[in-house]
Amino acid sequence: MPHGILSFLLLLCLAAPAAGAPLRLSGADGATVTLSVPAQRIVSLAPHLTDTLLALGARAQLAGVIDDREQRTGGARRSDGLALVGDAAGLNYEVVLGLRPDLILAWGSGTPRAWIERLRQLGLPVLVLEAPTLEELAGEVQMLGQATGRQTAAAGQVASLRAQLARLRALGQGVPRLRFFYQAWRQPMYSIHAGHLLSQVLALCGADNIIPAGPVAAPLVSPEFVLKANPDVLVVAAGDLAASHAWWGRFPSLAAVRDQHLLGVDDRRLTRPGPGMLSAAEPACSQISTWRKQRPANSR
Repeated sequence: MPHGILSFLLLLCLAAPAAGAPLRLSGADGATVTLSVPAQRIVSLAPHLTDTLLALGARAQLAGVIDDREQRTGGARRSDGLALVGDAAGLNYEVVLGLRPDLILAWGSGTPRAWIERLRQLGLPVLVLEAPTLEELAGEVQMLGQATGRQTAAAGQVASLRAQLARLRALGQGVPRLRFFYQAWRQPMYSIHAGHLLSQVLALCGADNIIPAGPVAAPLVSPEFVLKANPDVLVVAAGDLAASHAWWGRFPSLAAVRDQHLLGVDDRRLTRPGPGMLSAAEPACSQISTWRKQRPANSR
């Protein structure tokens, strides 16, 4: 085992609470949740937190989840059997109470604040999680491992996450950088800014977002802005790739169009702030790396 991974596992063991001691988890909003034992009835209000719990092997500890529109059945449960507590339009507090959760997981920048406050008013323990950086993403996985009593699985996930980051970082070394535009939606045109986790991932492999970091998670962008910025790569949802080819093809002088650098990606996985986004990013980074190596030195 590499020395770095061994050291991390040792630190994780040292950080774990003593047997029988209460576990105090500090949320991103400063509120603390105390567990006497690992949570056994968890309600997840964010799809990426649900994904992380499933990756940790905590399926049996999930009592309910928010609807992510991917496993919808039209009933009270997802296609995988998990109970639904609501969707983007609203939260069913009666359903949540009926599940008797010992821990509710919320997303700092995605779960409505009104939901969090109401759940706390009902006496329910809500832990707010937020990972604005890739390193903090590893810490979030570690915390969920502690909350579920699955520290070993979490340590494995963190080690895998860091190995993926190292592979992506290696793709971005030694060749000129490219600039990209991420098209989250075409009409009206929405994107993400440079501070987004996805932008941080693509920056590792040598591609920089044309939109600077800002307070708006999904900024509205004009086509004129994109044309003026003239990105080397256009990143779009795989399902919208053909239509985007036709739409952007009207601007043959755009560098990404001229060089045929339109990249279709698994947008749902790639924009979810969890370990799964790194797996989705690897093929995108590999393609960007190929384009960077092929780019003529005087192409701009």
